[in-house]
Amino acid sequence: MEEIIRTENLTKKYDTMVALDNVSFVAHKKEIIGLVGDNGAGKSTLINILVGLFPPDEGKIFLDGREVRFTSPGDARKRGIEIVYQFSNLIEGMPIYKNFFMGREIINRGILDNKAMRKESEYALDEIGITKSADQLVEELSGGQRQAVSLGRAFHFGTKVLLLDEPTTGLSLKEVDRTLNRIKLIRDKANMSIIFVTHNLRHIMPIADRIMVLYHGEKVLDKETKHTNIAELTKMITARIKEEEHVDRTKYI
Repeated sequence: MEEIIRTENLTKKYDTMVALDNVSFVAHKKEIIGLVGDNGAGKSTLINILVGLFPPDEGKIFLDGREVRFTSPGDARKRGIEIVYQFSNLIEGMPIYKNFFMGREIINRGILDNKAMRKESEYALDEIGITKSADQLVEELSGGQRQAVSLGRAFHFGTKVLLLDEPTTGLSLKEVDRTLNRIKLIRDKANMSIIFVTHNLRHIMPIADRIMVLYHGEKVLDKETKHTNIAELTKMITARIKEEEHVDRTKYI
């Protein structure tokens, strides 16, 4: 499998707290990685480093085999790393096509080519099963449809690494199924790596190729989905929590 992104010993501290502790992993072309763990596990810290929000204190990131250092989210985006946040990253009060081309506007002879942007955005969304007028305002869309616009944008602009931050949170059961199917469709049609951050193991297990578990900043499991199950993953997370609670309680005995 062709490697897209790799990290080596990423470490991040906030004062005396270690948020990420020597985390290394590899994501390949057309691979979906489920990144799971309890609150405070380090998931957000890891994706914030990958998207360029802040640098690691230690460690390296390699993209297409070359070491990279991101100075900002814009820098990471230019190099092909895109993030779709939990509640979508679209701007209300603007139509779909303007959100779709935000920061990537089509200019023709010094003038915004709205016609071309409408046409391209509608075509890209149709590719992943969304038939909406490009003039429709974002606030008129459901949560799942907003996620679809963000996913379609990443697919259209040739993203190398797509980070999904809790993309199914707050969606109805039907919208969850549609979102998961769109993610699989994008994986099949594109050559990107997808890192899917979630608390919900039942959402990620059917579509992930691999599951990575973080616990208090450490990577405690990295396994192909076919070689694990929800029971093992739940035990991996909860057993450590119970062990920690037991240690804390013994302080007062």
